[in-house]
Amino acid sequence: MKTTGITRRIDELGRIVIPKEIRNNMRIKPGELMEIYLSDLETITLKKHDVITGEESFIKNYVNHLASVLKANVYLTSLSEVLFINNKDTNRIGLSASAEKLFSNGIESVNQKETISLTDDIVINKPFSVSPLIPNGDLVGYLIIENKKEVDNNKDLISFSTSLLSDYLEQN
Repeated sequence: MKTTGITRRIDELGRIVIPKEIRNNMRIKPGELMEIYLSDLETITLKKHDVITGEESFIKNYVNHLASVLKANVYLTSLSEVLFINNKDTNRIGLSASAEKLFSNGIESVNQKETISLTDDIVINKPFSVSPLIPNGDLVGYLIIENKKEVDNNKDLISFSTSLLSDYLEQN
């Protein structure tokens, strides 16, 4: 375990502040869920909680099938990483700073007439759709569909897909 040399006091309510440097380095945002483990009698471990682990074969298969039906590129992200890309194995690729900033402002701010630099290597071109994944009332990521050509409205299918994925995540 790496030591930072930073110490903090626990307040009267049992709270401790995670230093800003660590929050920035780990991309921990206010309101984000953290898992708390006891490693032994003297060690408490904090871990970012991932609703989408990146290992669900159902989600991977669904993303691939949705992409083939829509004849589009489909991306599934958490709030900080790209977890699934149709027909590609991802290793949890971190979102670019510009994508994180764009999504933190809400999807209403996403202009489908521009491009999104999703990661340092992945640029999503217009036309595309962005839809939030909100299982249990918590925003956990986005479903992004990059159409290869202008298409008629796929809103119903996209809405169905995000509802299905959100329901799946609630159950698991």
